[in-house]
Amino acid sequence: MDRNQVKRFAVRVLVALAAFLVALLALRFALRGLDWPALQKQIYSLDWRWLALAVFFDVASYAFQGLRWRLLLRGANIWQTTRAIYAGLFVNELVPLRPGEGVRAWLAARDLKVGLLTIVPTMVSERLMDGFWLVLALIAAIAVAPLPANLIHAIWVVAVVVSLGLLATLYLGGRGFEFLMKVRSGLCQPMALLVSGAFLLAQGLAFWSVIRSSHLSLGLLAAFVVMIVVRIGTMIPGAPANLGTHQFATVVGLSLYGVPQAQAAAFSLVIFTALTVPLLLLGLCACLSAGLSWSRFRQLVSPAADLVAIGRTLPGQPPLLSVSVKE
Repeated sequence: MDRNQVKRFAVRVLVALAAFLVALLALRFALRGLDWPALQKQIYSLDWRWLALAVFFDVASYAFQGLRWRLLLRGANIWQTTRAIYAGLFVNELVPLRPGEGVRAWLAARDLKVGLLTIVPTMVSERLMDGFWLVLALIAAIAVAPLPANLIHAIWVVAVVVSLGLLATLYLGGRGFEFLMKVRSGLCQPMALLVSGAFLLAQGLAFWSVIRSSHLSLGLLAAFVVMIVVRIGTMIPGAPANLGTHQFATVVGLSLYGVPQAQAAAFSLVIFTALTVPLLLLGLCACLSAGLSWSRFRQLVSPAADLVAIGRTLPGQPPLLSVSVKE
């Protein structure tokens, strides 16, 4: 291992340690005052029919994401795109800093036999579409929900940043920048943009279903506001499965509606488990179906950032940053 490799390894370790430290601090804040007997009682009182519906909506949200990606990727089918998404999610649940994005890009490139320069722009288009709908949802939340001033300021900051990113992409994409032209092309697909709204809607319904299962006296609108707060709170990559930040953001969202700290802390664990366990199971099935062995999993995860950045070739695979053979 040369000096540059040692430096890259040291940076990765430090960043991972920082992510875990943030997760521990967030978890400690979120779970303060947690009454474990009350949590056990809440688990026993769950309405499992609503919980099953929550799992259905959560799975549907990723099916919508798979459909959107199929619309953006020429030559793909919804099975390939959804399987790659779940495989990437599975990796993100186990490894910090979300290397699963690199894994799902690699799987799509492998299945379609194209280079990453064909895949990555569609993923950027996805994120910008999510940002577009998130901005609309944030503005709606400000209009209809009683939010504290500091949260409103944070919402406007997110809205401005996302809006500037969208406008810059649309402008530069029309000025001959090849990568951004591909991103812009994806953004201009109205059906994909519409499906992005269905993705966010399904995630909000999943939150609402868990709330109903837990017998919290919050309505559909409140559930969507809590979901939006959680999405904002988990934007920055951190610990595996957004551990800590997910619970913290959930408690913050529930506090807007006067839910007591102990009850909010218990609910944050319930919804995290309810939405994470099915994802792990389906993600594992996706990895097995895609033929990802443990050795290949390690090859993909450890250099995931380098894989996207420099097109590192894995054994038995074509160069990932080669020119697309399907246009």
